[in-house]
Amino acid sequence: MKVPEHVAFSFLLAQLGVHQQYGWPGTGLVIAAGCLPDLDGVGIIGGWRFYRRYHRILGHGLPMTLLGPLVLAFLGSWTLHVGPFLVLWSWLQVSLLLHLLTDVCFYNWPVQLAWPLSKRGWAGGLLTWNDLVPTILLYGGVASVLAWPEKRMWFALASLLGTSCYLVWRAWRPERESPWEVWLAGGWTKSAPRLCRWLTGDFVT
Repeated sequence: MKVPEHVAFSFLLAQLGVHQQYGWPGTGLVIAAGCLPDLDGVGIIGGWRFYRRYHRILGHGLPMTLLGPLVLAFLGSWTLHVGPFLVLWSWLQVSLLLHLLTDVCFYNWPVQLAWPLSKRGWAGGLLTWNDLVPTILLYGGVASVLAWPEKRMWFALASLLGTSCYLVWRAWRPERESPWEVWLAGGWTKSAPRLCRWLTGDFVT
């Protein structure tokens, strides 16, 4: 899952209870937790080789998984006074773990979940890099929540369940047979302007 999709996914997760309890500060913390693993993407500053070598390792390993949500929960509870520490920590931990789960499920790009204890990488490879379906479902869910905030929980739930069902569908039926499936799975990028790819978070092709 690309960074903008992680932001959308975490935003929708926050609509299942956090936003109702703690407002926009709580939502912001859930989004931050959901994007923490991709801090290792800052390594692009060191060049493409450095990025390819360390992305999905440094930020996706045990130190970030165990300590990242704790630090954010401490900040939110005792510094920003957003809500109770344990409640915030639970939501933030779930947000980060869902980031890791989607990264493992989506692309054939191994994630070293147990780094530094193990260098084993996990990758489900259920989707191709520019599969448009999750992007549409997540962006559509965010737009719906913002347009009809009184129904935020239902739109968020529908979007997240839709994305989950699509992953199950791709696991059950990995081949793309129809022209529409091929187009949605990444064929659309062949004639799309670079800006369209950037909007989905694809900054590397």
